[in-house]
Amino acid sequence: RESAFPARREGIDDVGFARAVVDALVASHGVARDRVVATGFSNGGQLVFRLLHEAPELLAGAVVVGATMPVAESFLAPAGAATHPVPVVLAHGTRDPVVPFGGGRMPGWARLVFRVDGRGLSARDTAAYFAQRHGIRTPPVVAEPSGSSRGTRLERVAYREEGRAPVTLHVVHGGGHTVPGPTPAPRLVGRTSGALTLADLARE
Repeated sequence: RESAFPARREGIDDVGFARAVVDALVASHGVARDRVVATGFSNGGQLVFRLLHEAPELLAGAVVVGATMPVAESFLAPAGAATHPVPVVLAHGTRDPVVPFGGGRMPGWARLVFRVDGRGLSARDTAAYFAQRHGIRTPPVVAEPSGSSRGTRLERVAYREEGRAPVTLHVVHGGGHTVPGPTPAPRLVGRTSGALTLADLARE
């Protein structure tokens, strides 16, 4: 809602584009429609959030890194219980300098550079939001931070309930606005954990 991206100003149909991409991959590569997993980092993660709300039937799962759910007044898509709940896996660094782990507004410089504003939930509240949306009432199982990779440690928060689509949050303690994996991002955006990869997250 607070975005000044050219695509927003010009009314580009991002959800329609995602539908077209899936159709094209099914036609060109024989991709199974029931195995499509949307993966997004930062603003790409925001698009995945939109798909979960506006086109959930496209997805078999979702992986979001370095993004948190906007608060209600900053989100255009309809809220409420999920009509087609799928597994959701989140990963977020506690020292993310762009999208605050604790929620709220992005820093002023980031709002200026990325031409976006609004407020977001914290990473933990984002996980809780999807758990509630999936009808999970059981408290999460939290694994204490463990391991060490490039100055980061991992904590796993798992929402599980029989018959419900699971939600998992990987808290990267000491991590920045980065995608976990073998190649570190520039230190300007913080530390990168090498203990996880996107493939690991997509397999959950």
